[in-house]
Amino acid sequence: MQRLALILSLLVLAPAVALAQPQEGEAAPAPTITKPPVLVKFVEAEYPPDKKAANVEATVTLSIDIGADGKVADVQVTGTAGPDFDAAAVAASKQFVFTPAELDGKPGPVRITYRYAFKIRTEIVKLGPQVNFEGTIRERFTKRLMRGVKVTIRDPGVEPREALTDETGRFEFIDLPLGRHVVELSAPTLVTVKTEETLVKDQKKTVKYFVEEKQEGIDEERVTRAPRIKKESVETTIRTEEARRVPGTQGDTLKVVQNLPGVARASAGSGALVVWGAAPRETKVNIDGVEIPNLYHVGGFRSTVNGELVKSIELVPGGYGADYGRGIGGLVKVETRGLPQKGVHGYAQVDVLDASAMITAALTPKLRIGVAGRYSYLDQVVKGITKSGNTDATEFIPIPRYYDYQAQISYTLRKDEELEAFLLASNDKLQRNVPSSDPSNVKTETTDQTFYRAFVRYSKLNPDGSSLVVTPSFGWDNNSQVQRFGLIPARLDSTAYRYGLRASYRRRVARFAVLSAGIALLGQWQDTSRFGSINRPPREGDIFVFGQPPGDDVNADKWSTHIVDVAPYAFVEFNLGKRFTITPGLRFDGFYLEGSRVLPQNADLPAIGFSRFAYAFNPRLQITWRAHKRVTLNAAVGLYHQAPDPEDLSAVFGNPTLGLSRALHTSLAMDVKITGTLSAQVVGFYKQLDDLIIRNVLPTPPIAQALTQDAVGRSYGAQVLLRQELWKGFFGWITYTFQRSERRNHPGEAWRLFDFDQTHSLTLVASYEYKGWIFGTRLRWSTGYPRTPVVDAYYDPRGDQYQPYFGKQNTIRIPDFVQLDLRVDKTITFRRGVTLNLYLDVQNVTARSNPEEIVYNYDFTKKGYITGLPILAVIGAKVQW
Repeated sequence: MQRLALILSLLVLAPAVALAQPQEGEAAPAPTITKPPVLVKFVEAEYPPDKKAANVEATVTLSIDIGADGKVADVQVTGTAGPDFDAAAVAASKQFVFTPAELDGKPGPVRITYRYAFKIRTEIVKLGPQVNFEGTIRERFTKRLMRGVKVTIRDPGVEPREALTDETGRFEFIDLPLGRHVVELSAPTLVTVKTEETLVKDQKKTVKYFVEEKQEGIDEERVTRAPRIKKESVETTIRTEEARRVPGTQGDTLKVVQNLPGVARASAGSGALVVWGAAPRETKVNIDGVEIPNLYHVGGFRSTVNGELVKSIELVPGGYGADYGRGIGGLVKVETRGLPQKGVHGYAQVDVLDASAMITAALTPKLRIGVAGRYSYLDQVVKGITKSGNTDATEFIPIPRYYDYQAQISYTLRKDEELEAFLLASNDKLQRNVPSSDPSNVKTETTDQTFYRAFVRYSKLNPDGSSLVVTPSFGWDNNSQVQRFGLIPARLDSTAYRYGLRASYRRRVARFAVLSAGIALLGQWQDTSRFGSINRPPREGDIFVFGQPPGDDVNADKWSTHIVDVAPYAFVEFNLGKRFTITPGLRFDGFYLEGSRVLPQNADLPAIGFSRFAYAFNPRLQITWRAHKRVTLNAAVGLYHQAPDPEDLSAVFGNPTLGLSRALHTSLAMDVKITGTLSAQVVGFYKQLDDLIIRNVLPTPPIAQALTQDAVGRSYGAQVLLRQELWKGFFGWITYTFQRSERRNHPGEAWRLFDFDQTHSLTLVASYEYKGWIFGTRLRWSTGYPRTPVVDAYYDPRGDQYQPYFGKQNTIRIPDFVQLDLRVDKTITFRRGVTLNLYLDVQNVTARSNPEEIVYNYDFTKKGYITGLPILAVIGAKVQW
């Protein structure tokens, strides 16, 4: 009877019923239906297998002709649900049998409208209380099952319900009410997190949670920041525990970025970040959302921020979300760790590079402070241990004297609400000398760079799961560079004041949608002065050789600029079922550019400045498709804009009318989870660059037009990453990147290789811990940067020196770079939590003379190479408590 009732309910008993049409020529009166047909034999349609597996339901509307005998004469589809559903519905309905309809009391043919519904029904036989919410919990990074985690259902106005995970990491709840629930996961060793789950009728919810262990000394009362939304389609995140163990980094957490996919190897002494074929100044570095000018000190031997303050480093080479901008290259995001909640902690470290220390203290349960600092003496050490014939490495490769320091104050206002203040400072001093028996041919280069950043961050996690972060910031930069590669020196000095504000708000606006919105403001007021040849120092696209004397043209300028970018942004993460996530976003950058001079200084005329606005809409889109439980595809596309550097707005050395440069990023990535800790990633990318700044092609350019925006560029390639996360003491990765970056200086000219093009890069990193000993290795191979060959030279009597004739631009390369590094360290633990870490980090163990730059003799008849550092053993010790 239940089946018959179900069948009868599917029949529309008040359908649009029509009589069969009379034969042509007949004029029969319209009969009256005295008895409608009744379905007595129902045939169930075959559910399309793929649709059933995907839980797809549908309804097909049919027109059924029923004969006077009650059998189906014909079936037509009037409301389609797709070919597979339609065919199944027609095949089943042709086998229906009805009681004949009666017209004026006699059996007769009729036509009815029938709706065949394909429904997936799950029958649950209740035998008593049922488990309708269960799951397992694993540690996020090691993937081990977590025992003793407390799972709490915290619904407003309802008594909390709790469960503990067993030795298999499993928990369960019996007969939880239907609807949405707030689920909290907590344990003494974990960062407390909250999430939401929804229970529906006749379905059991089974979940897997991956939780993160908190840092030692941090208890669960510290602010739990809102979970980060994955907005970037290609990103690589490294935990600090792994980063410290990478050979060649000397335990410096942030130096691990140099070994990630998509990053070209920086030439020795530069520390530049070249990501997916972008120039170093096109890739932006942010510390907790605050932009800093340099991730590394000059020379690239150390990062400018103490690694003990860092929780994670994230590299996004392109296609990042709408919350960041101002750069047409990549993005590096550094997240700081919270200060310990209890006690006094710190460390002191010394090795052949530098000495550093840090101390933190919890003054009250709510107030914590920390200070850190580093000071180098590498330049003095290297002078004593590196000599190679006539070319001492210290004569060519920058070995800087540097220092940096940081301070942090954290105050907990209340649960899930915190106020933090930071101070970052960094300084580099460098002098490089190339000696000569002729005093007039001595070449020197002196660099002095300083930056300060002070910012306050207010963060709050609301009870409804929404979050708010507000970060005002202030900074001061001072840079000086002096080159003496001939009789005429070149000097560039700048002082900049920076101010900024970043505010972001995130909340769930629907079951399937999370909204993030905010505003990012950054202003820079800079005073700049410059003296020397208009072509020195060289810029990307210039044809030159290292140490080439400048021309005899001498210019000078002094100017001020004010550049402001106000950028509101918003993006929404749409979770469409379990397989698709679509994140559209929009960023609007409003630039204000102001300068003190639109024309070179003239004593007879007053200075005339300039001011203008430039606007840029930057749409972004990221799509994630979880094609399989182990395979995820990510695609991204977006526009990015960048303002000109203040140094390029000079009326003498640059062009005050320069505008924005633009880039289009596209990428497609596939991530494969081979095991719980072993993964592979394949990425293809293409970047189109427009309105790039280049030297004016004219030998004598018009006034205030030494630079133009005629250049365009393109970068394309692919990268592969095979990564083993920390597992039984071992971690490592192999990454290979093929990237091609090209530029066209001016319309009508041929494409050339980008000065920073590095077509092939291969890096292998491995580390293994055994009985307190850690052994690691790193192997790097990469092609050299392109250079322009010197084909001949001529004598210039005005400067009493030879000048080169050049061949086709960027058609030769510096030879390949190959280097093997090893690391061994041992940690000894004493009482009261004191540890001593002893380490030996050996760079270039094969002592290979890697060419870093091409050099010529005085008349350009002989070519040689500046080689990098030979074998360098960094021995050090670190005491931590």
